[in-house]
Amino acid sequence: MVFNLLWLWDFVNLMSLKIKIMSSKKQLLAQFDLLNHWFNNSLEGLSDSETNQRIDQQMNHIKYLAGHLVNAQYGIADLSGAKIQHKWDDIFAGLSKTKALDNFNYPSIEEIKKEWNDMYPIVRERLKTLPDEELDREIPGSSLKGSGIFDGTVGDLWAFLNEHQMYHIGQIGILRRALGKAPMKLF
Repeated sequence: MVFNLLWLWDFVNLMSLKIKIMSSKKQLLAQFDLLNHWFNNSLEGLSDSETNQRIDQQMNHIKYLAGHLVNAQYGIADLSGAKIQHKWDDIFAGLSKTKALDNFNYPSIEEIKKEWNDMYPIVRERLKTLPDEELDREIPGSSLKGSGIFDGTVGDLWAFLNEHQMYHIGQIGILRRALGKAPMKLF
């Protein structure tokens, strides 16, 4: 009887852990889906020339931010295992490797949106089928581990990248208002 109770206790604990992991994955996917809407909504009604305008010389323009968001999506694609060609690493890379330039021949805002939207369903499907155990796998040498916030796992990196996307989409939302545009729609 004691053996059966111990087995049952272990089974309940294992199932609650599995449900927690699945819930985390479901939440990360919901965020990923919402960010897809927000990316497109933040750029709605903006012309290519408007996305090249700076509000202030110390700030990035919308086109650079949109390209940088696509560049970060390449990171999420890599995380998911999707094989996506990184088109614009040399002009939109993060971590101060690139910066917004004036009078530079960037891809059009329509090309940037197309790259995002072409990539989204492929990456989403890969994220959806990512094994639950993969979310808890530690990434060797992850800079997130020393943050005091994250443990440096695949799930942590995905959460961090979702937050990164939210931050920059919010910047685009503010810049579009400064250009006299209506607020971006949530849905």
